[in-house]
Amino acid sequence: MTYFTISDFILIIPMALAGALFLGAIPCASHFRNNVLRACGALVGVLVAFLLVEGLPALI
Repeated sequence: MTYFTISDFILIIPMALAGALFLGAIPCASHFRNNVLRACGALVGVLVAFLLVEGLPALI
């Protein structure tokens, strides 16, 4: 079992921003829906970063 170090969290913030930008670029009629898409994109980005950080050492 491995524990998180500070270097593992370096990937989480850029992935959250990338997810927020990716889903935030979808055109919407309301600002509320656009903000919800950005929040969902940030969560998806964090989950992908978490899987990447946990999965890469297992593959190596």
